[in-house]
This record gives sequence, C-alpha cells and structure tokens, in this order.
Amino acid sequence: MIKKISILLLFIFTSLSSFSQVLSDSKRKDIVEEIQKQITLMSSFSSEKLDMIPVYTIQIKNAEDIVIKYDIYKKDNQIYRNLIELSTLVKQNKEMVDFLTPRVGDWFYRKAISCISNNEKQKAYEYLQKSIAYEPKNLMANYELAKIKLDSGKITNTTSSLINIINTMSPTEEQALLCKSLIVYAYDRNLAKALSLINDGKFAYATDILNELDKYCINDSYNICNKKVVNTMLSNCQNGIYKDHIDITKRAISMSKTDVAGDFVQNTFEYFQKNRQNISDTASFTTIVKDVVNSYIVEAKELNDATNNEAKLEKIQKVKDLASLIGGKFEEDALRSIASIQGSKTPVDMKLDSIENAVPNIGYADKYAHYAKDSTIDAKANIKQIEKDYIPSSENKLPQKSLAVESTKTKSLKKEIEDKFYESRTFMTVSNFEAALDVLNKANRLAKIDLEKQEVEKMYIAAIREITARRMSSAEYSIFQGDVKRADSLVEKTNDLITTYKMKEDTAIIRIMNSYIRVIDQKVCQKKQDEIDVFAYNIIDCIRKNDFYKADDMINKAMQIKGSSECRLDKQRLRQLKRQIEKPIEYMGMKEASLKLLEEKDTMKFILSYSTLEQFFNDYQLAELSVEHKPLREILVNFGNDDLIIKSMEQMVKYKQYFGSLEALGALKDIGYKAKQTKQAQKKIGKMMSLDLVKRQDKINESNKVNDLYKDNKWFKYFYKSYKKYLIKWQKGE
Repeated sequence: MIKKISILLLFIFTSLSSFSQVLSDSKRKDIVEEIQKQITLMSSFSSEKLDMIPVYTIQIKNAEDIVIKYDIYKKDNQIYRNLIELSTLVKQNKEMVDFLTPRVGDWFYRKAISCISNNEKQKAYEYLQKSIAYEPKNLMANYELAKIKLDSGKITNTTSSLINIINTMSPTEEQALLCKSLIVYAYDRNLAKALSLINDGKFAYATDILNELDKYCINDSYNICNKKVVNTMLSNCQNGIYKDHIDITKRAISMSKTDVAGDFVQNTFEYFQKNRQNISDTASFTTIVKDVVNSYIVEAKELNDATNNEAKLEKIQKVKDLASLIGGKFEEDALRSIASIQGSKTPVDMKLDSIENAVPNIGYADKYAHYAKDSTIDAKANIKQIEKDYIPSSENKLPQKSLAVESTKTKSLKKEIEDKFYESRTFMTVSNFEAALDVLNKANRLAKIDLEKQEVEKMYIAAIREITARRMSSAEYSIFQGDVKRADSLVEKTNDLITTYKMKEDTAIIRIMNSYIRVIDQKVCQKKQDEIDVFAYNIIDCIRKNDFYKADDMINKAMQIKGSSECRLDKQRLRQLKRQIEKPIEYMGMKEASLKLLEEKDTMKFILSYSTLEQFFNDYQLAELSVEHKPLREILVNFGNDDLIIKSMEQMVKYKQYFGSLEALGALKDIGYKAKQTKQAQKKIGKMMSLDLVKRQDKINESNKVNDLYKDNKWFKYFYKSYKKYLIKWQKGE
C-alpha cells in the first residue's frame, strides 16, 4: 500500500515538474500582466465612492475568477507571488463591499438630503432613486421622493407613493401623520396653483393639474378632495380653452386668413367633441363655422382661372367638411352654393319645391329634439360603448354598468332591501322591466334611513339607464327589420319612462338617447331614400308604358317623402324625371283636346288640331321618350275620303301647317294618287312654305328637316324643287 502511494506521489510530482518546465517565458509574461491589471484595479477601490459599489461587486467577481484560473501555475514563483497579492486585495475589498452594501441606501439618502438643502433637486431626485433601489423600504427616502414629485404637479404619483408608505412600510404614528399632512398639502397646493393659472387665463396648464386632482378624487382615501370644486374648475378651464379657440378663429377671419381659421375650427371641433358635456356655448362655434364656410365659398367663386382649379376644389372640399359639422338647412344651402360654383346646380322647379316644402320634417331627431341637441357626436362609436356598458349578450354576459353589477356595489343594507335588489336584478335579466321597477318601488318603501334611500336611488338610476339602452337598442333593431311601428312604440315608451322618473337631464340618459336617436334617424333616412329610389323605378316604368299622368302623380307623392331636419334625401332623379315628362304631359293634354273634337264629329277641326299635335310631337322629339303617336297621314288614310284629305290639306296650308299638309299629300299617295296628279299642290305648298316669313334660325331648321324628309323622296320631287327654288328668293330677300 505504501509502495503504491509513493508511486502516485512520484507521478504527480513528475507531471507538475514537466508542466512547469513547458511554460514559456512569453506565456508567463502574459499571465503576470493579466494578474497585475487586476491588482491595479483592486488597489483603486475606495470606501468614499459608495456609488461604485455595484461596479466593485462585479470587479471582485472577475478578480476571483482570475485567481481560480491561474491557480494551476502556483508552482511558478513569479506567478504565485502575484496571485498571493491579488487574493489578499480581493479578500480586503470583499470585506469592505460586504460592510458598505447595507449602508449604501442610507448614504445615497444623506447625499440627497444635502442636495435638497442646496436646492439641487435634480441631483437629489437621482440620489433618492438610487437609495430606494438599494432599500425599497427606506421610508424617509420614499417620503422625500414623493415631495419632489409634488413639484412636478403629478399629484396622483405623489399621493400614491405616500399611501404606499402608510400601507406597506409600517410607519410610526408621527411618520404616518407626516405622510397624511403631505397628501393634504399636495392637494391644496395644486388646487391653489390651478386657480392661479385660471385667473391668469392659462387654462391648458390648469387643466393638466386639475385632471391630476380629478384622478386623485377617484380614490380619495382620506376624504380630502372636493370633487364638485374640481369639476367646476375643470368646466371653467374647458370653456376657457374653447373660448380661446373661438377668439383666435374670429381674429383669423377678421385678418382674412381663412385657412388658419379653418384649421382652428377643426381643432375647436375636436376639443368640443372631447369635452362637450362641460361646454354649453355651442352658438359661438356654429357662428364661426358659418363665417369660415361663407369665406371659403366667396374665395372659391373668385377662383375662375383654370390654373386655380386645384385650389378651388380644395376650398370646395373644406366647405363640405365644415358645413357637415352643423348640418341641417345650413349644410343644404352650402352644398347648393357649391353646386352653383361647379355649374351643376339642379334647375329650380317651383311646383316641386312647393310640394316638398309644404310637408313638415318628420323624424326622431325632430320629435325628440331634447335629446338630439349634440349633432357633433360619433353616434355609431358611442353605441358600441353603450352596448358594452349596458346590454347583455352571449359575449357580454355582465355589462359593466348594468343593474346586476351596480347592485353588487351597495353598502351593507338590511336583508329585505338587498333581497329586493336581487329580485329586481333577476327581472332585468329576463327583460321584465316593469316588474323590476315595481320591485325597486317596494324597496323604496322599505328604506327608512338616508343611506338606504340613497342606495335605492342609485338602483333606480342604474335600472332606468339600462332599460333606456336596451329598449333603444331594440328600437334600432326593429328599424333594421323594417318594423318602424314597433320602433316608434319602443322609443315613445322609453321617453315616457325617462319623463316619469325625471331623468331627462341625466347625462348618461342624454348620451344614450342622443346616440340611438341619431343612428335610428339615419337608418330611417336611408329607408326613405330607398323608398324614393323605388318610386323612381316605378316612375320610369310608367313612362315606358306612356302613363305620364300616373308618373306625374308618383313624382308628387315621392317629393312629399321627408325625414328629419338632419335627413338629406337625394331627389335629383325625381326632378330629372319631372322635366322629362313635362312635354309628354303637355302632348297628352293636346291629344285629349284633339280627340274630343273627333268625338264631337268636327272632323276638320280635329285634323287641324291633330296636325298641330304632330308638329309638337316632332319639334320636341317625343319619339325618343317612347311617347306613342299615331301619324296624321295614317289617320287620313283610315278616313279613306280623298275629298276630305284634299280639303284638310288646303286648310292646313291656310293656317301655315305645312308639314301637316305634306302628310295629307302622303295620305293621297297611300290611297293610290300618282305624283303628277298632285304636282300643282306640291308646287304650291313648296312655294308658300319657302316664302313664309319666319325667323332665320327657324327657316334653317325647317330647311334641314325638308332635306331629311323629302330630298330623296321621288314622289315629293315637285314639292322639293319648288321649295328650293323659292328658298333662294327668300334668302335674297333676307
């Protein structure tokens, strides 16, 4: 055994000796230099530089790794000597760091206090942050940090820090009182600062502070906040900012800087959208929008040059965008002015206008105008949030503001009232709203003290808001299904409920009603537009069937379709169809009068009248409008009486109905007359027709028509030659 151990030791010694022998001078030099670098670094440690403690910790770890790494070369005297020196420094520095680490937080805290004394708050803030990083439970460091945050106006950060100290750091009674005092001071100081800014007209800065105070008021643990005062001041600020926007816009308008005014109007609108509940003066906004729109219209009218067309279109688009903020009659007039500028104004039809204007506006926005005062809201986006807040569904089983949720927030009440709350919630779940309210009435009778009455009142408010949202949602769906009658009933029933419980001024109710009324109104408006489009289709069908009187009647009925004052219906197609049937209706009247003469057996007057009718038919190209007309020539042929035809031809020439007389000539042809047999009549008609004194343009039109109808017709060659011959004389006379 001893022999084996001796052999093993000999082997180890031999190996180490051989290992030592193979270490080159350059390798030894590199190792020594690396160890010396660590020695120099360890020698620079100082107990005065406590902010370096985190760095020292890392450096000590690196030095320890070096000692372990080169321990295998300790047989080398030079390396071993340096390793011993480094190990000693590591041990000393580690003891120093271990001693100082628990005290670093306090050291940073004292440095921060020194900086606070010298009014170096930024440095103090940095030191306090470092102190808390080492000692999160350092109560006084947290307190001083909260004080510094207070100067930034972030009261919620300050108060939350102080409340955290009280609740989690086990302060002494004096320390807790100190924190509470600072919370009160923070609130009072910021309120006073906000008031000072309001007095200086710096509403935006004051709003930032008041918003912070409002956040604090939500979780006011110590009953410090006066929310009513904060809300009043916020309202004053919002109205102040709004007034500033209005004043700047007016100033821009007065300086003829319409584009600047237009931008401010848009900014004002966006601000109004965010804070509309607290802004009461909407008249000023309406006035400046009208002023800016009118300025843009004037500028657009002045841009007549083609090179300014792009700028003109840009101003027209701005008119459309801004006019839509007000809507109603003003937007309608603005769009009419734009159409006039663009040259696309629909011709005025006094009769149609009077028919349309005689019918009053009918719609939810007018009938329930109390709720629909704010036309600037995004109603569709609002409804999505309302559904999330109040209306249960498969995805939203417990809406955030439903009675079911509100009833769970009630303070401890006597069992009878809590049971009623549960019962009313159950009825609401199955949409038995009347029963739910009846149960709440019973709960109200059970309430004896103020607390109970307040809780019942809360339940009433929650229930009515939920009922309002759910009924209005059903009304909207009824409109979607086309059941307008049911929608009317639901909206009326909802309004009666709100009136009965005197909640017409409740902001949540107004928001719900306003949003749904506008969306429903828009859907009804679309249905009315669809109704007008169906009328237009049926009118076209009537025209195709030559039933022009029915078409006219349908146009009049369609023009009487109206929605609310905010419903813009496109009736341009109706007006176009009205203009299209004006001449056909006039033709129908003339035709009826003519046929009446035939019924009275006054044949000659009938023929003369029908000749005038045919002239009217041709002049206004009624064939293109599919108006059915039986040619005079065909009627004369059907009479089969050549003497009557000749006599009627003479009468028509007498009354200068030349084309009618030519149709009579054609009738003679159709019953077997040769061209030569009518030669003299043709020449006479040609001469009289060409020499007839008419306006130059009428003569040109007549000549063109003669060319189209008779130039290549050999049977009428005598007429055509005579007409052309004497037309030259007429031209010389002209």
